[in-house]
Amino acid sequence: MYPEIFGIIDTYSVMILIGVIFCLWFLSLYLKKKKYPKQAIYGIELNAVVAILVGVVTGLLFQNLYDFIDKGDAYTWTWAMTFYGGLIGGVVSFLVGYFAVLRRKYFPMVKELLVIAPSCITIAHGLGRIGCFLAGCCYGKETDAWYGVQFPGMDHKVIPVNLFEAIVLIALSLVLLFLALKEKGLFNFGIYMVVYGVWRFVAEMWRGDHRGAFVGNLSPSQFWSIVLFVGGLAYFVVMGILLAKGKAPKPTDHVAS
Repeated sequence: MYPEIFGIIDTYSVMILIGVIFCLWFLSLYLKKKKYPKQAIYGIELNAVVAILVGVVTGLLFQNLYDFIDKGDAYTWTWAMTFYGGLIGGVVSFLVGYFAVLRRKYFPMVKELLVIAPSCITIAHGLGRIGCFLAGCCYGKETDAWYGVQFPGMDHKVIPVNLFEAIVLIALSLVLLFLALKEKGLFNFGIYMVVYGVWRFVAEMWRGDHRGAFVGNLSPSQFWSIVLFVGGLAYFVVMGILLAKGKAPKPTDHVAS
């Protein structure tokens, strides 16, 4: 059971909600700085909310797929979610909504989204990890170190991987937001993919909850961390080539209101 506030809503859900609010705030802050009209900002934010909801569903489906692969006939449905499943579903949903509706109807904002989206993703994810810490899930291996935490129902201390990840993600989000606001964020997506891919791959080695095997001895999250890391390197190469040729995405000069 997740701890509840006034017996009404659990702390995990509260932190997820706060994460979504900060995500939309970062997005709005950046687009307002770029002087986009309210209609454009509202359209992107609505698309982001839909993408988040889709991500919740795909996060559930991915986790249940992993459990089915891992447990076979012993599998039963779980309401647990996996971040990478949510990320994949959310990104796909956002891109479909953007290219199918928003870009055609309102505005081309490819450059702005490449710059600000990583900061939005990381702040929501980081605050969500605080929710994991409060709920006592996604914990690490047993430890006697000073930083160990003993969650309710445990008779030993564990590495607070969930809290460490929250710190890493929130710090990364603020750095990416700073680069975005300073007009130096064109490589933000690559930075996010490489940094988080490396962190998550290593952090999986510290996890104490059952991770399951997905490809060889790799956990599902380690597999997707490798994919994310390679994608980040590819992003750097492609964006570097586009910059050298003067074909990199540029900010929009005129946006329909």
